[in-house]
Amino acid sequence: MKVRCLFGILTLFLFAISFISCDKNKEEVGELTPEALYQTSWRGTGHCEAWTFRKERGIGIQFIDTKKGKVLWENYDEFDITYTIEGKYIKFNDIAFQLAGAPWVIKSYTKNHITLIQNEASPDKDKIAIIELDRVD
Repeated sequence: MKVRCLFGILTLFLFAISFISCDKNKEEVGELTPEALYQTSWRGTGHCEAWTFRKERGIGIQFIDTKKGKVLWENYDEFDITYTIEGKYIKFNDIAFQLAGAPWVIKSYTKNHITLIQNEASPDKDKIAIIELDRVD
């Protein structure tokens, strides 16, 4: 009887440990800061139903330092940008084409992926823009 009880406790303990160790496989999420973007390159797609030319387009962003970068939208010339990060928001300068205007909410950030959303609270769902970026090494 004692052996069965000890075996049951051991099985329960191993079962609980296996669930706890699953969390270690997840990427750690941190706060996005200008220092975290310093000299990094990202590539992905942007999507917004209100964009007139194409609803979805490729985008590449290179953050040169903690305030400046370069953006290349698919089928457009590369241009220089400036940006600031305040808490959960990133804002690009007025010449940043589709990035300009309202600040972007930093919806999620890991070392290798960023999700940005603009106009998330808009009652007009066509004006919600989403950019998914993956880090380029």
